[in-house]
Amino acid sequence: MEGWTAAYHAAGIRPRDGASDGAAPRMGPMTAIVYFGEMLVASLLAIVLLAISQLRMSSNAVLFAGGVVALTLAEYVVHRFVLHGFAPTEHRQHHANPDRAVLTIFWQIWICFALVYLIAGGAFVAGALVAYAWYLFVHHCAHHGPDKLPLPLLMHHQSHHRFATRNFGVSTTLWDHLFGTMLG
Repeated sequence: MEGWTAAYHAAGIRPRDGASDGAAPRMGPMTAIVYFGEMLVASLLAIVLLAISQLRMSSNAVLFAGGVVALTLAEYVVHRFVLHGFAPTEHRQHHANPDRAVLTIFWQIWICFALVYLIAGGAFVAGALVAYAWYLFVHHCAHHGPDKLPLPLLMHHQSHHRFATRNFGVSTTLWDHLFGTMLG
């Protein structure tokens, strides 16, 4: 049971892929490079954007917080209405094989960050990038290292994979609570 706490076992969360040693599903080296590389790039870029900002610290703080809120809301809206509504085909593959890396929307996200930078500036994008790095971490851990997440957040995501019409937030449950899509 190494790597799995009693609380996770009590909640019925078990390792996948027939593993009986408690280990989460193994990921290939490319999956790790993509997830952790993107987390690192997003975090470092956020630091650089804040360091070069010409605004006062109070303005940067407000814009940074706005970027965090905006990214989590965008994550919810895109997941709920685009991935489960307008363009569900690719996302169904993720639900069918949740342990595989999601690589199909990588470049579109970075184009959006560039456009938002031109509109809202560096501090706002820095907040969005930090929230995006958190999203990547949570989503990766939900499928490859569930014992590294707070149990409520893990259960929230696992419920979404069981009942795809609820729990659209990945990095936070806030928007599911506010918009009435919280399961249970």
